[in-house]
Amino acid sequence: MNFPSLPVLLSASVALFSLHSEIRAEEKMMEPMNVASLNRNLMNSMAIPDSGWTLRDDEGREIRAMLLSAHGDMVRIQRVDSEQEFDVPISMFDPETEGRIRYWIEEDPGAVDFSLGVSASRELADSSTVELSGRSYTKKEWSYKVVIHNATRNDLNDAQVEFRVVYDDNVNFLRTTPTPGEGANQQDGQAVDLPLMKFNDEIEFNTPIVETDTYEYKPARGDREYLKDEIKGIWIRVIRHDEIIAEYKSNEAAMSNLSWDNEEEVEIKITNRFKESFGVESEK
Repeated sequence: MNFPSLPVLLSASVALFSLHSEIRAEEKMMEPMNVASLNRNLMNSMAIPDSGWTLRDDEGREIRAMLLSAHGDMVRIQRVDSEQEFDVPISMFDPETEGRIRYWIEEDPGAVDFSLGVSASRELADSSTVELSGRSYTKKEWSYKVVIHNATRNDLNDAQVEFRVVYDDNVNFLRTTPTPGEGANQQDGQAVDLPLMKFNDEIEFNTPIVETDTYEYKPARGDREYLKDEIKGIWIRVIRHDEIIAEYKSNEAAMSNLSWDNEEEVEIKITNRFKESFGVESEK
């Protein structure tokens, strides 16, 4: 992909600034920029006005543009005058503009266009059945294994994962007596702080146990008695600075009109399969 430079956006060619950008990137690797030394007046407000920001390259050439999103070392901008959008390397800008962009990326919750993979699989943790006088009482314990993968070339920090397991509670056991449960669309859920996730990091954890009961009685005469709890699914959201950046629903029809429950602790393990393939241990 060609990355148009600010001069290109104004009038000149793509090739000139692409080469210039590569040279500047190498120079900046040798001399890391100290953002703290930049003009703080440019960083007083992260809100981008309708008129955009003035973005300046290393040779002092300027353009008025909106900052839309960042991904890795690229930033997506939109020209104010033509509303054209471009992906450009952050390294093409002068130190002051680059510092302002990087500060915006750090401070604005919506700056980074996060790409997260979220999945969950239900697992049976335990099961037991008691037969008594022709009546069958079965109790099962269920958990979901949740996996979240950061496919963004930016770090994911200051984030939480929220989940709720939805189930129909149709029956409870009082010793050997079946009693009505609390009804449909019950939920067990909570919010958990995520560790820092770098590019290609993956975390996994198991949700707390949800118990389901099944009662069955087949008399010699009369109608069969049968009551069963049922797991409906799980709804997962990744939240950063009060913004939903990823969401997963295993059964959307069962995920309405619910509230969160944050009681039990969950142990989270972070892995990075890319690093592990080279023999580098993941963080605990």
